[in-house]
Amino acid sequence: MSHIVVDMNNPTPPYEQVRREIIEQVRTGELQEGDRLPAIRVLASDLGLAPGTVARAYKLLEEGGVVITRRGAGTTVAPGARQQAGKHAAAIARVCGPPVDDELLELVAGPVAEARRRGHQDSEILAAVRQALAQA
Repeated sequence: MSHIVVDMNNPTPPYEQVRREIIEQVRTGELQEGDRLPAIRVLASDLGLAPGTVARAYKLLEEGGVVITRRGAGTTVAPGARQQAGKHAAAIARVCGPPVDDELLELVAGPVAEARRRGHQDSEILAAVRQALAQA
């Protein structure tokens, strides 16, 4: 399993960030059917989260057919999970937009932070970005 990053400044709840990261890793094949996920307490400790937060993410993944949890055997990627992950990723993209490339995010983060520092609201910043895109 690749590294999972949880951004505490992100308005998306940490459990949802964990869920989305795992869905993406299954969708892209980084996590394969039968691969074992870290124990809830281990992943929670690694991410600096409460075990209940990771447990909630795992429960939602199980309800979505992405993982299977068996007492004593842990949590593994479910059969057919890649297809399920694709469906979940598409639903997430419809609601939140597609995943953003890290390099692009880094490029945009500086000016956004500066605009916020100058007191602009997110809605104003977003409107300015849309206008800049329309003019480009």
